[in-house]
Amino acid sequence: MFIRKLLDPEFLNRLSTQKLTTRLSFFNLGFSMASWASLIPYLKQKLSLDHTELGLLILCMGLGSIAAMLLTGRVIKTLGCRFIIAFSSIVFIFTLPLVTHLDNIPILAFFLTFLGIASGATGVAANFQGVIIEEKNNSPLMSNFHGMCSLGGLIAALNMTGLLHSGFSPSSATLLVSSIITLIAIFAVLGALSKSAVNDVTQPKVTTEEEAPSIRNSAMPHPVILMLGMMCFIAFLTESTALDWSGVYLTDIYHTSLSNAGLAYSFFAITMTFSRFFGHIFLRKIGEKRLIWASSLCASAGMAVVVLAPMWYLVLLGYALVGLGLSNIVPVLFSRVGRQNFVPKSQALSYVSILAYSGALSGSALVGLIGQKTGLTFVFGLISALLLCIAVFNSYTIVKRRRKERKMRKLMISPKETQSD
Repeated sequence: MFIRKLLDPEFLNRLSTQKLTTRLSFFNLGFSMASWASLIPYLKQKLSLDHTELGLLILCMGLGSIAAMLLTGRVIKTLGCRFIIAFSSIVFIFTLPLVTHLDNIPILAFFLTFLGIASGATGVAANFQGVIIEEKNNSPLMSNFHGMCSLGGLIAALNMTGLLHSGFSPSSATLLVSSIITLIAIFAVLGALSKSAVNDVTQPKVTTEEEAPSIRNSAMPHPVILMLGMMCFIAFLTESTALDWSGVYLTDIYHTSLSNAGLAYSFFAITMTFSRFFGHIFLRKIGEKRLIWASSLCASAGMAVVVLAPMWYLVLLGYALVGLGLSNIVPVLFSRVGRQNFVPKSQALSYVSILAYSGALSGSALVGLIGQKTGLTFVFGLISALLLCIAVFNSYTIVKRRRKERKMRKLMISPKETQSD
């Protein structure tokens, strides 16, 4: 009976079902990538990698992710989000246990490229679904969706730390992780937007001549889209630095044990997760502009604490501040991308996703390359300064309500006003 209901198209097309399955897609993305991040210190020691070699391996993920994002927008229109999320889930399920057994660096780089493809494709598809469902729901949901991604990362970090503390080998731990990903992916895939559902919401709906020229295809990103992408680049670069390099930072600089390497990201993910679930309240209380401004300052201060901390315990506090600061920046920025009418929604999301995930993956590789020459402390200090740029760009990227929505609101208000007169 339950399986029949789960396969019922009417049930799958409900807004409540789509919201739930979109949350599961975000959760699986965070859970999968944080599980991979927990393996990085292990692989670094196992293969005797320096920062440059580790950075190049992460760069393979970045290249795979960027290649996927260049194509994902078109694939969504052709095959729908469901196909992309299903394909990516299969890659996560089989690749994570496999990388723990590989000793050959070129072969490891090959499979990490596929891991990057899955990560980038899932990121675009999940954010596309999030924007569409937020628009259908007519209320802010992106903070909640991204909160599920952070929750997945938090649970994965705590799960891997607990399993390794309990004596599980990395290969055994990742087999358990793959089992969890499989169970969640079944529900996430069934409720994802199909090809027909995507085509229904991506068809251009021009209602007035005034609106017609505002939405156009363009080979070059609009300046506002470019600035939004750069802001996301910095935020994702910082988040990926916490994901990929916080464990290495603790083990290399403070000589903590491998079992404690995941604690920095755990503190980061805790504050990010809880703050994202309250993001809609922050938006209502202080507004979008002030929220981004305060968040960028908080994240910058957190990275400064990481750099200046004399003891590793204070590094955990710094990462908690970074997570608190970054928590609502990306969801708000992706909502702005969904509200803009400079270029089509799918095209704008592809542009911003490419820049954002370039920061997450290619940027993280640059941390390793630069860190090999200057040290991770210097790179983290540079990231602290870059976070202040988000506050600078904030005022130039505010996207107000669409002209059509303002007109509809006026039409709804005017009859009441005429009655009172």
